[in-house]
Amino acid sequence: MSTTAGSPAEPEQGEPGRAEPGRAETGRAESGTDQSAVLSALEEALRQALSALPGGVVARCIAAALPAEILVDDGVRLHGGKVRKVSVSMPAELIEAVRGRTGAGGFSRYVTEAVDREIRHDLLGDYLGELDAEYGPVPEELLEQARREWPDYEGS
Repeated sequence: MSTTAGSPAEPEQGEPGRAEPGRAETGRAESGTDQSAVLSALEEALRQALSALPGGVVARCIAAALPAEILVDDGVRLHGGKVRKVSVSMPAELIEAVRGRTGAGGFSRYVTEAVDREIRHDLLGDYLGELDAEYGPVPEELLEQARREWPDYEGS
């Protein structure tokens, strides 16, 4: 296990505790009970880590352990497979715009995906707020440098 002064120990590739996502150390969790036990253990470990360490340290450790495709995969949904019917009031123009894009059967899916994206956006904003609170805002000169290096940047 590797450690750096002042940082939590992180298991290295091939060490115990370094399981692939979706796998227990001894192999894929096959039944719902096994998955529940693994996820419960993970949740408890996260609670313990968050009670002992700053949130940013825990978040960086989690981010380092996850493959990048998990962090950017739009196919991963925040919701499970169960759905319930709800009533939502929307302006008529939005309803027609959605129906125009989805046809007869895709309205719920379209709205669900839009809400999913919005929640992800909110969660990202929450995380960025936590980082700002812990480390302070990104210095303006770094933001300006990033803007200049962005392909579509139009400087003022």
